[in-house]
Amino acid sequence: MAEVVLNNSQKNVVRRYVETWRRWRPGIRGFRTLETDMENRLEVLVDGIAVDDMPGRQVIAADTKDDEFHAAIFRGDDDAVPDMTAQQVQQARRYILSGEGAMPVRTWRLPTPGIDAGVVALRRTATQR
Repeated sequence: MAEVVLNNSQKNVVRRYVETWRRWRPGIRGFRTLETDMENRLEVLVDGIAVDDMPGRQVIAADTKDDEFHAAIFRGDDDAVPDMTAQQVQQARRYILSGEGAMPVRTWRLPTPGIDAGVVALRRTATQR
């Protein structure tokens, strides 16, 4: 396995990618060792994030656990992540790649009438006791 030496700018891209992924994507990923993995110059960081330190290439070469999110950010696919609008993807891309602007804020789905609303009502009742 190759040794990958990331500069501070490249490390910041990786950090912003992980931070944004956590806010936007469902699931749990083990990002705990991210900093250690970067310091140890690993080619594949936590949970399947492959990095590349070659000039002119994207620092995150692949994300084996979430190719859709990787495509949205690094391959310019505004439609890759169905729960993000094209504008949100572009804002996330700008934030991750260049640190410009702010990370877009996810608006979580509100309960819909029917089963979701009933579950919310039951939870509210339970917490009021």
